[in-house]
Amino acid sequence: MKFLPVVAGILIINSAVYAEDYSFEIPSSESKKEMLELGGNLDVKYSILGTKKDSPMYQLQYYNQQLSDILSSYRMEFYLNGDYQTKDIGVHLKTHSEYYNENQTDFNLYELYGDVNLSANSFLLMGKKMYNWGKGYAFNPVGYVNPVKDPENPELSQTGLFSVNYEYSKSFQSELIKNMALDLIAIPSANTINNKVSEIQNTDFAGKFYFLFLDADIDFLQYYSKVNPEKIGVDFSRNLFTNLEMHGEFSMFRGQPKYLIADNSLETKYIDGTSYLFGMRWLSELNITTIFEYYHNDAGLSVKEFENYNNFLVNAASSGNTNTISGAINTAKNNFSGTNLMRDYLYLKMSWPEPFNWVYFTPAVYTIFNVNDRSSTTGIPLSYKPITNFEFIFWPVFLTGNSNSEFGSKQYKNKLDMWMQFYF
Repeated sequence: MKFLPVVAGILIINSAVYAEDYSFEIPSSESKKEMLELGGNLDVKYSILGTKKDSPMYQLQYYNQQLSDILSSYRMEFYLNGDYQTKDIGVHLKTHSEYYNENQTDFNLYELYGDVNLSANSFLLMGKKMYNWGKGYAFNPVGYVNPVKDPENPELSQTGLFSVNYEYSKSFQSELIKNMALDLIAIPSANTINNKVSEIQNTDFAGKFYFLFLDADIDFLQYYSKVNPEKIGVDFSRNLFTNLEMHGEFSMFRGQPKYLIADNSLETKYIDGTSYLFGMRWLSELNITTIFEYYHNDAGLSVKEFENYNNFLVNAASSGNTNTISGAINTAKNNFSGTNLMRDYLYLKMSWPEPFNWVYFTPAVYTIFNVNDRSSTTGIPLSYKPITNFEFIFWPVFLTGNSNSEFGSKQYKNKLDMWMQFYF
């Protein structure tokens, strides 16, 4: 799998079309104005959790504690967004603060980057930015620079990636290809020396080449690295009808780490393989939006491999040794904390804004089904926006599966989130 020639080819294509810039249709009076916008939201969340005391993860987290069957938690989350824009430059900020109690308050810098217009159809971006590569809704096999999505809440804001990003776009008067865009990203190494410097040879590079071909959105994507897995892929999206869209992603990777438990200890394998996704989005005559996706990942755990991991947790919980328990918790957190640990998943979501003319109310239901072990999680988020800049969300979640399955071995068997959002 050769990666550098692909990036070089994209650069050659870019240089060939760069001379034919076009201008955006922005009135001159508006383009000279400076603009500063501040916004965000305050989320207040209260959760009720139905515990599963025979879960190994529950026994590890609450070792030697006598707790009731139902627990609760509360927290506040504050998002602050800022955007400063002139004709040619912009600075963008997104922060996230989380409060549980006086002893636990976290602050996260999700985004902080500046961009400059190099020409009418190209710009340079520098700083920390959250990217959204891929066409999938719940999963993104080609999301090489994306934060890992939470399939239960794919639209949740997360921390971005420190990078330097060059983008170029072009329109054509053609029946075959109408638009194209180039996206090149340089990513400094996250492995630093004394938290300050890193070796330049460990800089990663990512590239995305997009074009609109016969009304289909198509991306060719690549990730090149000397220290991280190399990846190359393609995605597509096309409207078959005005109310039906099909999309897909396919990725090949090399040197992907896969964590396993063998002989009751952690083992790391580096594998080559593929991951892919196929899905559809349908809008019915009743205004019900349905999203359906199938996701496969060669680097995921098999049923037997997950059982070995689960037995590792069971053995640690029953050992009675605090060091063993602490080590098992760290292993689970650092190596098995992904939202989709196994190989095959089905995702289904249906949402219906304002059913039966009930204004400001949007019910939805989603299911994530693990094809390998037949476990699942189902959520029913209910959103109500009675007044401007305020939303109330009532969100029950139910998990099913046997004790050796991914969702059935969670420390909670169900939960209820009550969520108030104040926007400004």
